[in-house]
Formats: sequence, structure tokens, C-alpha cells
Amino acid sequence: MGLLRLGIVGWNQEVNDYISFINDGLIQNLNVVAIFDKDPSIKRIVYYHYPDIPFYHSYKEMMYNENVEAVLSFHPSLLHSK
Repeated sequence: MGLLRLGIVGWNQEVNDYISFINDGLIQNLNVVAIFDKDPSIKRIVYYHYPDIPFYHSYKEMMYNENVEAVLSFHPSLLHSK
């Protein structure tokens, strides 16, 4: 079985920790292939920590360009329906 291509929606410290768990082998069979956030200022922060992970301001572009197979949403619960 290959690695599941994971897209992440949103950015916060929890996302940073989650990616670290994957990179350290604590969560297996996942490859974070892209991160999406509407806030343009987040791109600088993401690239500081993970310069090899593409960043998107459009979730549609992320899904299409990176062939995302699964998505984790890290937005506050009140925003999930939007």
C-alpha cells in the first residue's frame, strides 16, 4: 500500500504538531502533499516550517493540483460548514 496523499485545511500549532508526528513516523502511511488557508499571511509561516509542502489559497486548486486523497480540517468547528 502506498502513502495516502493528505491535504490540510487551516493552520495552527496543532497542524504543526500533526505534521511533526507524521515526519517522525508516529503516524504512518501518510504524506502531507498540500496545505490550504484563506489567510495569505499564513503562507510565510508554513514555508518557514515546511518549505517543501505546497501552500494554496484555493482548496479547489489544492485538490486538483496535488491529487489529494484525504483532507484534515483544522479550522474552528464553527467554520466547518462554511
